[in-house]
Amino acid sequence: MRAYALRRKIPPRKIGSKFRALSLSFQANRKDNMKYKCTVCGYEYDEAAEGAGWESLPDGWVCPVCGVGKDLFEPEGGADGAPAGAVSGKSEAFAEKSPEPSPEATRTRTSSDVCAETMSNWGVKWVFGMVGHSNLGMADAIRRQVENGKMRYVGIRHEGAAAFACSAYGKLTGRPAACITIAGPGSTNLLTGMCDANLDSAPAIALTGQVPSGVMGLKIFQDINLRAALSAAAASQYEMLPGAKFGRLMSAACSDALNGRGVAQLIMPDDVQTLPADGGDAPGKPRKAPAEASSAFSDSDLREAREIIANAEYPVVLMGRGCRGAAHRVEELAETLGCPILTTYPAKGMIPDTHPLACGVQGLSGTAVAAKFMARADCVIAFGVGFSRHTSVPAGKKVVQIDRDAAAIGRRYPVDAAILGDVSEVAPALADSLRGAFKSEDSRAEIEAAWAEWRAEKRSRAEKSRKGAIDPAAVAESLSKHIPDDAIISVDVGNIAYSFGRYFEAREQTFIGSWYLGSIGFGLPAAIGAWCAAQEPDGGFFGRPVAAIVGDGGLGQYLADWTTVAKYGMNIKCVVYNNSELAKISAEQKLAHMRVWETELHNPPFADFAKLCSTSGVRADDPETLDSKVEEFFQLEGPAILEITTA
Repeated sequence: MRAYALRRKIPPRKIGSKFRALSLSFQANRKDNMKYKCTVCGYEYDEAAEGAGWESLPDGWVCPVCGVGKDLFEPEGGADGAPAGAVSGKSEAFAEKSPEPSPEATRTRTSSDVCAETMSNWGVKWVFGMVGHSNLGMADAIRRQVENGKMRYVGIRHEGAAAFACSAYGKLTGRPAACITIAGPGSTNLLTGMCDANLDSAPAIALTGQVPSGVMGLKIFQDINLRAALSAAAASQYEMLPGAKFGRLMSAACSDALNGRGVAQLIMPDDVQTLPADGGDAPGKPRKAPAEASSAFSDSDLREAREIIANAEYPVVLMGRGCRGAAHRVEELAETLGCPILTTYPAKGMIPDTHPLACGVQGLSGTAVAAKFMARADCVIAFGVGFSRHTSVPAGKKVVQIDRDAAAIGRRYPVDAAILGDVSEVAPALADSLRGAFKSEDSRAEIEAAWAEWRAEKRSRAEKSRKGAIDPAAVAESLSKHIPDDAIISVDVGNIAYSFGRYFEAREQTFIGSWYLGSIGFGLPAAIGAWCAAQEPDGGFFGRPVAAIVGDGGLGQYLADWTTVAKYGMNIKCVVYNNSELAKISAEQKLAHMRVWETELHNPPFADFAKLCSTSGVRADDPETLDSKVEEFFQLEGPAILEITTA
């Protein structure tokens, strides 16, 4: 348990005997006993309970919880230091009968209220996190937004899960969610998930609690420089300080997250969170969107790209995640040319693998079909592609890159022609310019034959399954049949990602992963973020089912957050491949001619764990009954874990 959560009374450090001698008479004779509260950790010194008056404590006395001196304590009660509960000028009997107003009726509007209302105005609908002593002011403001129906809150078990959930939500919706933590360790636990969001350009807001502004930098309890600690993961950083215009401050953070596609961090000193709001400090709102600059692309760039494509004998189209919402336009271009369509892993599912030109994922997690046509290609027409190492475009190909982000052009791979523009506009323009003016021949028959060979190979691999060691090809074959067509699928990293990308035949599912950070443990918290996106009636994912495909190593990272899934009744179907090993690391050790060392895992029975959390659990260890177990699993109501013992 963290020290900030301790609420029991801890006796002060040893007091000299002359002070002890006063204690009995003090308790008997003093009626106005006072309480003094530590402004850092919240510990209360109660004169009556401790038997010694505050003034009688030695100058060297320190807080028994966080170690600060007496100068950082404040008396509880009125501004004049009156004892808690005292009523000036009225009898005790009258005071006892006076009705007390509700806390909400007397609550002063605070700086945090301004910030929370601003987030709501900017469309922030979800907050993930853990309430604690150094974020209570902001947490209370968020509570009010939740009770007013403007936000929803998910209390998680580890702050890292909150950051990953935010990242996944941002990747899906293009809008930021927020995560809230305490100072010190709560904030540093966000780092990995924040890095994931930043590398994948996912909008998110990190609300990080901080020690009081007056003691920052004094190395008191949980005092670290949060600006420096999280600077590598934050695209922008802001700090709540006395006198700030909090509406404008929060608006700037929301704008940075939304328009800059990254993490905006707001550092929140404990004392500043509860400052009374200035009457003139109105909650911020997004300004009316200015007329977008013309997205018209250059005619000369179009002609240059057309020339390369028209003279190619074996062009291929490569679709990246920048094609979301415009995939059908890219299909039309490929159908004009009759050329193969390959996708990156993030674009998996944008075109169903049953399409006559579809070849599946290209690269390290790719199909043999995609590899065959990429190897033969003399021209790659890349739409919204990041050219990561994972996608593995071989050297020596002519490349035409289409992207709306100028910084992406040629960043990771040299290109022969580029068009800066929106995929939805460039693809049909290219198709129109190429009709009847290209060399390439239709590839449909060759693609069909390649799929037949690849499916035969997958069946051969699946047949190697035995009880207790089911081959991933067999698992993917069954999942391909039973995962709903419209599912949102979060995929963890490691061998699970490679095999699922290679063997699973997508229809129209949407995939999310830790694409550029490659962080183990992403799968489950990402599914939590995806489930939240699926609860929004006005969003593009409303009502869609959510599945998490994870390995035993990845699920183990955030297994405690399955209780979060259970608590909120999140209808998430989690499929865990259990081979009791970090198999990808074992393979890398073998490839490096090293001994396999310390990659074995001691796992709990995941299906039984699910049941202990009051959710459903199914275990499949026999290839003969695998398909029926998978079918049963996806028909279950509510959250469930399917544990498959894999080879």
